[in-house]
This record gives sequence, structure tokens and C-alpha cells, in this order.
Amino acid sequence: MIETLFTITLLELFIGGGGRLLEVGPGTLRMFLFASCLCVGLVVAIHRSREANGVILAIVLITAYLFVHITGILIGISKGNSLNVMLVEIQLSLYWLAAPFLALVLRSRKMVLRTSLLIRITGVLLAIFYIGAISALAIGMIDYTTFYDTLSATEEFSFRSGGLFFYKGFLYLGIAVVFLLAIPKKFSGVLVIIVVIALAMTLTRGFVVSTSLAVLLLLILQRRSHQLALAFAAMTCIAFFIWGYMPSQDESIVVSRDISNNQRLDDFSFIVENFKISSLIFGEGMGTLINERINIENTFLWAFWRLGIVGVLFWSLPLVLSLKYFLRIHRHNPQFSLACAYFCSTILVYLQTMSNPYLNNSIGLSFVLVAIFSLRTLANADLELIPKTEPLPLAAPAKTSRVL
Repeated sequence: MIETLFTITLLELFIGGGGRLLEVGPGTLRMFLFASCLCVGLVVAIHRSREANGVILAIVLITAYLFVHITGILIGISKGNSLNVMLVEIQLSLYWLAAPFLALVLRSRKMVLRTSLLIRITGVLLAIFYIGAISALAIGMIDYTTFYDTLSATEEFSFRSGGLFFYKGFLYLGIAVVFLLAIPKKFSGVLVIIVVIALAMTLTRGFVVSTSLAVLLLLILQRRSHQLALAFAAMTCIAFFIWGYMPSQDESIVVSRDISNNQRLDDFSFIVENFKISSLIFGEGMGTLINERINIENTFLWAFWRLGIVGVLFWSLPLVLSLKYFLRIHRHNPQFSLACAYFCSTILVYLQTMSNPYLNNSIGLSFVLVAIFSLRTLANADLELIPKTEPLPLAAPAKTSRVL
């Protein structure tokens, strides 16, 4: 039952974007699943914490999250900031509380492998849906006005010129590319091409840059130097399509990008001009607006403004933990390819959150938490029980100590 809940939760997270697509009673399916995960995680933390490896780490992470953000709320209250604004900000990052449940399920190597399969499947399905929808619009099978009105009502979609559109869940297109390349199977090459085409058609520069850098890192870590040239060629073509060809065909793309770039520069200038030395450690407090906005595109600037250096260090913690566990896995071990997929995808999320706020909401945060506990399991696993993901030579099993 727990594994079923986990699988359904991940499918909704990987496909459901910001979580507003499916309503259940007064809330959404994501809220319902999140509440279910919290209840299960709480029961385990209370009654079976000694059996559930990783739950202690999850509790430590939650404690750190509460300390940093409650401190930010208290500072915000002292400044008279809007309680509603603070609640909105906290709501975006509440998925931290699901950490015990994820730790419980992902102690199983089987579930780590199942998660990687779900990522690949959902990424391919998102790509097929997107390419299919654009094709249907192009040939007139779908009425554009009806399609636009329907999707725009959800706040999950934004439209580009030429019928192209952006969906918040498209982050998992890039993650799927990393996993498909890291764990090559039959037809993986074809599937990568399909997902990459869909990724390029989103016209989202952040997605392309973060995915490209994550893929390059993956190929370097796996020492696949013969594929680096092919990867560079593909990235060059995509870059020309997004930065060269499409802007030359539609001037509105250039205008939209100028507005976006200027907004980011204005946000940075606002923080530099208004940040006080007295707020360096704990920030200006939750609910303190930036350019009259609740959230901004760069998560680290957001964290520095609201929570200070402590906040930036906290939101960097998942990356540090992922790196720690990844470095425990020798490159000749059978699970190395799978570990590369999780680690490089974590890097992707961190790169992406510098231009679009994914890390501090359920879309990106859920994956980062999954990656932490997956890498932890792989780092502690008995090598003989891990299925091979690619034909690498086996090294003698090293004795590893269990960690939090």
C-alpha cells in the first residue's frame, strides 16, 4: 500500500506541474496525496524510526527547514508584513515535510529503480503530448482558441508565439533526457531525440541551458568522451533554433525575452540597493516583497533576500548531501550509472532554479528530496543486490559505513 501511494504521488508530481490540474473536493489531488504522505511518514517516524533508514536524516532536514523559515516568519511579523503573503511563500516549500515518507520508501533499491523508470516514462509521455498537441494545432485538428482558453484557465500554462506553449511540468523533460542517457536501454536513442525535440520547442532558454550542462556533466562522469562531440552538435543546433531561427521569425520572442531579462536585472538591482547589513544573517524576513513581487525567478536571490546567508546555506544543503552520497559510489560499481542520473538531474534543478523558481516549490523540491534518499540508498547498498544498468566492470565491494 505504501509503495502504491508513493508511485501515484510521483506520477502526479512528474506530470502534474504545479499541482493545480486535478481538483479533489475543496483542494487538489496533490494536496490529498501530500497529506497522505505526511500521515504515513509521521506514523513511521514515531513507531518505526529505528527500522526506517534515513528517517532520522529526514527529521533533521525538517527541523532545519522549520528553524530557518519560522525565523524568517518572526522577522516578517516584526516588520508588519502581510500574513497572507508569508503563508503563500511557506505553502510553496511545504513539501519538505514529506521527507520522512520519501526516506521510508526509498530505503528500498527496488523503489529507487522504479522511480528512475517512472521519470523516463513520464518524460517521454510529456514530450509526446506536447509534440502531438502542437502538430494537431498546426493542421487544424484542435481549435486554437478553445485550446488556449482551456489551458490558460489553469495557471499551469503560458503560450508562446506560433501556437507553442510552456507547461510548468516540462522540467521533467530535461530530467528525462538525463535519465535516458545515463541508463541506456533499447530505443533509448530514439526516445532521447523525441524528448529533446519537445524540449527545444518549449523555447525556454533555462531548460535548454540547464539540461545541456547536466548532460555534459553526465557524459564526463561516465567517461563517454566519444559522445561529447555528438552532444555538442545537438546543443549547437538547439541553440541556433532557440536563439537564432525562432527570434528571426517572430519579433515578439525578442520583445518577451528583453522584458524577462530586464525584470531579472531589476530584481537584482533592487536587492543590492535595499539589502541591509543587519539582515545579512537571517535576511529581511518572509513576506518582504521584492519589487512589489512575492517571488522572483532566481531562488537563491529570493532566499538571500528573505532568509539571509542562513537561508542560502539551507537551500544549498540538498545539493551538498547529493554530492556527499554520490562521491561514495565508485565508478566501477554497477549502480554508478543510476547514481549519475540522480546526481546530474539534481544539478539540472539547481541550474534551472537560477532562472525559474523550481527548487522552492513542489515541482523541483520533490525531485531533489527523492534524489537525496535515492543516492543515500545506492551509496549504502550491497553491490551484489543491485542490478546492472550498463555493462561496466565490477570492482570488489568496498566496505561502507551506514550514514544518516
